[in-house]
Amino acid sequence: MTDITFDAIVIGGGSGGLAFAQKAADLGARVALVEEDRLGGTCVNRGCVPKKILWSAGQHMRAARAAAAVAVAAPSALDFPALVARRDAHIQGLRDNFEDSLDTAGIRLIRGTAEVDGTAVTVAGTTYKAPHVVLAVGTRPAEMDIPGAEALSDSQDALAWSHVPACLTIVGGGYIGCEFAAIFRALGAEVTLVHDGARLLDGFPDALADHVAMTLREAGVTLQLEDTLAAVEQAETGLRYMLDSGTAGLAEKVVAAAGRTPNVDRLGPIAEHLARADSGAIEVDARLATSVEGVYAIGDAADRLPLTPVATADGTTLAEMLFGEGGTLIDLDSVATTTFVYPPASYIGTVPEDASRAAQFRPLSDHILTDAQGPEPELYRIGIDPETQAITGAQIVAEKSEDMIALLAALRTAGAAAPSLDRTVAVHPSFAEEFFGS
Repeated sequence: MTDITFDAIVIGGGSGGLAFAQKAADLGARVALVEEDRLGGTCVNRGCVPKKILWSAGQHMRAARAAAAVAVAAPSALDFPALVARRDAHIQGLRDNFEDSLDTAGIRLIRGTAEVDGTAVTVAGTTYKAPHVVLAVGTRPAEMDIPGAEALSDSQDALAWSHVPACLTIVGGGYIGCEFAAIFRALGAEVTLVHDGARLLDGFPDALADHVAMTLREAGVTLQLEDTLAAVEQAETGLRYMLDSGTAGLAEKVVAAAGRTPNVDRLGPIAEHLARADSGAIEVDARLATSVEGVYAIGDAADRLPLTPVATADGTTLAEMLFGEGGTLIDLDSVATTTFVYPPASYIGTVPEDASRAAQFRPLSDHILTDAQGPEPELYRIGIDPETQAITGAQIVAEKSEDMIALLAALRTAGAAAPSLDRTVAVHPSFAEEFFGS
């Protein structure tokens, strides 16, 4: 059977692909969605959702240990298999909801691997055509080209473990590596984090990156900076690994978390015709169009920010552009970013080195409910334009910073000036009163 036609075909059932398909169908388009794996993509199955569940468990364990240390609660232990079972049931429920939503919207779900040639898509010998083909194929963990690489785990493996390794080494100091280091340390593992740079979190503001490094060290994570993995091999008690510096170590698991690779090479004939950015992602214009006529790209495989909210927004906007009354892409400079360590580190916009407002501090709970020692664990930095008094950006390392940064992002986007902060009276006691009010 050949030449089954639709108004649009989207390749990939992750956040971007699902958002596009749903919105396009709502606007009256006949849509097919091709997915070779599980609906939900990386975020739901191998990324944000399972990671956040583990992060929340780690947060509870940290709080329980702190309370036990000052005798206000009994020590507790984590039932990791029970946590895994609850996590997997939750994720399966999300996948079931996605499939039900596609069916309700009249979207044709095609299971299998897509071979894309222009605007023709072939799956299992059947060819489908549409004037608009949307590539939402995501990324996968980058592989390391070293001796013994087959023994390494990647981020997807780590999120599927049935137990917490006793000793863990993570290679890569980006947000994935830092989050895994914080989470598995909180869950009880001995953790070493290896990074080839002098500073963690490339692309993050220096002040935040340095503060995250400090909190990781305080938590007991060993940081091996300006070094990288040279080789790994099986040993009687786990894995023996060697670093470029000559340092050797033993670990139950070694995780490669040094970047991700766009799944463009798995698209078939179209792959060689797509213009690429230096990262390997697909170049797109202001309408998310690729270099191939009638073909668009969204999500992590496109040369945009590789974040779920961006993929979802771009999917919805593209559907409006193609089948609605038009749409405008979100401004990537207005997208807030968070890395889920303890406490989370978040930022938006730019803050000069001599930040207009900045402080490091210890929250009330650390004074009263824990036996806190060491440097101040939380900080904020707010940038203010000296001429217009407009808020240019904010950086926060604090509990719930992922929520507060969104509010500061809204103020920045609205063009709010610093006096807005001075006229705001925050709840007492709270973190917000640190930078609200005069």
